[in-house]
Amino acid sequence: MGHDYDATIKEMVWTGTPALLRMLTGLRVERFVPTEFARVRLRRPDMVAELEGGTVFHLELESGVSAAMRWRMYEYYGLVSECYGDAPVTQLVLRLGERRSGEPGGIFHPNLSFRYEVRHIADFDAGPLLDSPSPDDAVLAILCECDDIRKRVRAILERLAMLDRRDRNDAANRLLTLSKLRKAAPVVVEEVKNMAVRFTLEEYPLYDEAFAKGEMKGKVEGEVKGKISALLRLMERRAGPVPVPVMERVRDASVEDIDRWFDIIADARSLSVGDLDVILAGRPN
Repeated sequence: MGHDYDATIKEMVWTGTPALLRMLTGLRVERFVPTEFARVRLRRPDMVAELEGGTVFHLELESGVSAAMRWRMYEYYGLVSECYGDAPVTQLVLRLGERRSGEPGGIFHPNLSFRYEVRHIADFDAGPLLDSPSPDDAVLAILCECDDIRKRVRAILERLAMLDRRDRNDAANRLLTLSKLRKAAPVVVEEVKNMAVRFTLEEYPLYDEAFAKGEMKGKVEGEVKGKISALLRLMERRAGPVPVPVMERVRDASVEDIDRWFDIIADARSLSVGDLDVILAGRPN
């Protein structure tokens, strides 16, 4: 697994995707199992878990072409089973990228018959992932079956918007990473800019990879208008109708002031129209 999105998804399934794992197994994970199997060389499966009922489950994530996958799965089966007293192991390869056909999910030799399941995440219904309390499940919905990628991105961002600032920015960065598998990084960046709740993708290297800075920012005037519009929408959502003097002050403000006010208003636990005057009258330290 050599791509950045491989590492991203691997970390997510270990820490925050209970809905996905239940969709894959039909059962709840009881605990995750260390995956360092030391022999002549160290082998590290993507994920091993004990499921409710005592089943041992092994998952490999595949985004690129790996001609050696079937032999790797065969080796992992022996290592995992041996650790559990020769217990049977349920194995699954979850393919994350474009669909490929005609590849056997196993080894079929005259003196060896070995089989594992292969599934494509693009066949999955995104509903359980979007409904999950885990934001990482929601992020993985970008890879599921989808007729309208822009609508899907909006649904994910609306789910992430409920998180605190740091968590939603981290989750949005993971979304941007995985969106490359669907060639949807430009859509993610565009929709992030349209959200009333602020996401800060500019902090991450992939932002520039998804869109050249000049293309994303456009003319300075257009960027300022977008920030003003977003701030006024946020004010109205948090405090009700915005008085005309407040609107005029926002429209005459610098980009730095607009950004600062947006953060203050977004983070405020409660807000009234009177509070807006106080916030706009403040000065940065």
